[in-house]
Amino acid sequence: MKRSNLKELWNIADQKLRTKHLIIVCNTKSIANPEDNLGNFHMDTEYFSDDEFDQVISMFSSIGIETDIFTYEDDFFKYVIDNSPKDLLVYNSAQSGRGPGRKSLVPAFCNLHAIPCTGSNAYVVSLCRHKYHVNQLLAQAGIQVPKTWLYSREWLSGRHPSRGTKLLIKPIYESASIGIDRSSIQFYNENFNSLIHKRMEQQHQPMIAQEFIAGYEVEVPIVRVDQAIYNLPPVGIAIDEMNCMADNVLDYERIYFDHYRFYDFSEVMSDIAPALSDCATTVAKILGMEGLCRVDFRIKCDGSFFVTDVSTNPHFIAHSSVNYSFKRAGLRPEDIAKTILSAALVKG
Repeated sequence: MKRSNLKELWNIADQKLRTKHLIIVCNTKSIANPEDNLGNFHMDTEYFSDDEFDQVISMFSSIGIETDIFTYEDDFFKYVIDNSPKDLLVYNSAQSGRGPGRKSLVPAFCNLHAIPCTGSNAYVVSLCRHKYHVNQLLAQAGIQVPKTWLYSREWLSGRHPSRGTKLLIKPIYESASIGIDRSSIQFYNENFNSLIHKRMEQQHQPMIAQEFIAGYEVEVPIVRVDQAIYNLPPVGIAIDEMNCMADNVLDYERIYFDHYRFYDFSEVMSDIAPALSDCATTVAKILGMEGLCRVDFRIKCDGSFFVTDVSTNPHFIAHSSVNYSFKRAGLRPEDIAKTILSAALVKG
């Protein structure tokens, strides 16, 4: 695939961008519905706080085009249906409700009304929110992923981990570490089935038990537009002042309180960094991800790496791996917004 410079993308989209009316559709914590929470895990972790919302608006405002904002999907749908506005361009991060497909509502609606929308199409967005399907597709395509088993009232096809296997329990539809706490790391034994069944009932969705990979955690943002790939530096996630997470994970509590930091992984394992970027590119192509997206890895101390998750719409506010990666590439925060919108206008 062609590797390109982001400035080329901006130049291609510049004239189209000047003619557009930008619509921002995103949820904020202030409109979150408590009934959507999964036990002790608050779904609004994925929503913008007031400060984060202000950051997003500031980034897009820097582009200087007419903008309207909707914090609930239904309000945006009603606006389009009632007014039939022209020359719209939609930035979407909305995902009200819970369960599968909730982040695909806006992309599907925009496709129906021929409105350019940022990110991947509705099918890819839904696919990439199903952790088991992503894991199995990538494994079939030859990408190294952790061994993973699906539990939904029973083990899929009767297959389960072998006794003594160290595992990480995850809900299949969530991101931002929702559903993951310090007790999510377990060994498969006689008590494991009752534990994962209880989690499934508490979180109202199937669960996966994923082979635990001790080592580094790294996020690799990329921008994919048709056959062009725009690479960004891989970002390591550190907790407790240690770059290597070893036997720890970025759980819900650490995410909620921002108890983690970023570092340039290329400075830790310079020989592995290019391979991570190549793998992220291949993963995006296999899954059909478009625009700004992200591929997450766990990396053993011997340098072997495993794809653990993907994101079709990663956060890009100040405390995010995307924002950090753009800075490491010598780019400004407002360049993130320009990149997201340009990718939506240029893609075929």
